[in-house]
Amino acid sequence: MTPDPRSLRDEILVLKHRLGDASAFDELMRRWEPRLLYYLRRLVPQEADAWDALQRTWLAAFRDLSRLEEPKALRAWLYRVARNQAASHLRAESARRGSVEDVDPDDLVDTSWTPDPDDAEAVHAALAILSLPHREVVALHFLEQMPLREIAEVVGAPVGTIKSRLHHARRLLRRALESHEPEGGRIHEPR
Repeated sequence: MTPDPRSLRDEILVLKHRLGDASAFDELMRRWEPRLLYYLRRLVPQEADAWDALQRTWLAAFRDLSRLEEPKALRAWLYRVARNQAASHLRAESARRGSVEDVDPDDLVDTSWTPDPDDAEAVHAALAILSLPHREVVALHFLEQMPLREIAEVVGAPVGTIKSRLHHARRLLRRALESHEPEGGRIHEPR
C-alpha cells in the first residue's frame, strides 16, 4: 500500500517541530485548522466555543507534540486533543448549568444506512440533535472517514463502544432525516 503523501508531509512536519523548526508547527496549524474546527463545531453548541476549544487545542498540541511517540499517529492524536478540549468546555458548561448527559448504548452495528451527503444542511441539522457521544463518532466516521479503530483511539473507548454509538447514531439520524422535522432538544435512544 502506497503511503498517503499528506500523512508523510505531516510526519515530516512533526519531526521538524521536534528539531525546533517553528515554521513546521505553523504549517501543521494551517493544514489541520479547518478540519479540527469543523469537528469541534459538531461537539460544542456555539461557534465561538469551537474557536476557543481550537485555540486551547493548539496550545496543548504545541506543548505536547514533541512527546508524540509515533508521528504517524498525528491525526488521531490531534483529534483526541481537540476532543479533550471540547469535553473540558462541555463539562464546565454542564457544571455551570448543573446538568450532565450520559449515554449507555449496547453493542450492535447497523451498516445498512448512511447519511446522504447531498443533503448536507439536513444532515447538519440532524447532527445537532444527537448527544455528544453519538455526534462525535458520526463526525469522525462519515466526515473524516476515520476507521473505527482510529476513532476508538481519539475517543478513548473500546471499538465495540464506537460500533454501538455509530449504530445508534445512524438509527437516530435516519429517524430525524426521514421525518425532516427534528424535535427541539437531544434525541436519546431508549435503552
